[in-house]
Amino acid sequence: MTQTTLWIVLAGVLLVAEMTTGTFYLLLFALGAGLGALLSWMGLGVEFQIIAAALFAAGSSFLLKRSRSGQTADAQSDKLDIGNTVYVENWGGEGLSPGQAKVTYRGSTWSAISLDVPPRAGAHSIVNVNGSTLELKAITT
Repeated sequence: MTQTTLWIVLAGVLLVAEMTTGTFYLLLFALGAGLGALLSWMGLGVEFQIIAAALFAAGSSFLLKRSRSGQTADAQSDKLDIGNTVYVENWGGEGLSPGQAKVTYRGSTWSAISLDVPPRAGAHSIVNVNGSTLELKAITT
């Protein structure tokens, strides 16, 4: 087998592994192996092929990681929650302070704190999300 064929087989194996894992990182490594195959086909030395493939894979993986940093799915969904309405039956209760409640939102039970003094039952708007705690303000009609 020629070096070009070995690079192509490596790229194919990495692509198959990528399809089973669903990450973009193995795709970038497969593209790096494809670059190695191209450089091999062009007749460049094996050292240059390996260095170029490794630099491409590492550099593109770093750029992908950097472009995704600070953008977690939770942070994005938290922003989508702001402004939605929840209904609070009563504030306080067993084990809770007067400004705290348990509410059902998106099919789950969430902790809630009131930004109103004094807190009152009824419809509330989500002002902020802090982990699993909703910060609520009463909707006045």
